[in-house]
Amino acid sequence: MADRNEADALFATKRKKQQEEQAENIDRFIGKVRKYLDLDELTPAILNDMVKAVYVHTPDKSNGHREQQIDISYDLVGILPAALLNDPSNGETV
Repeated sequence: MADRNEADALFATKRKKQQEEQAENIDRFIGKVRKYLDLDELTPAILNDMVKAVYVHTPDKSNGHREQQIDISYDLVGILPAALLNDPSNGETV
């Protein structure tokens, strides 16, 4: 029983640390985004600062039209859900 309690405590400690790191990364990412709010031109330097990777998926032609999913992995936060980026409540769509 003690082993189980120790394992649970270790898991809880790890989970809390992960959540704290995630919160710090989100705060740092928001700071980066604020630097570029009044952006006139998207430069390679800005892309390198903000984007970690771009994933281009295989095209889908099953509905008669060619569709292709593209995922952008942002630095510090990873891939953001499309629903979050296209949220009409924030007043803008990407």
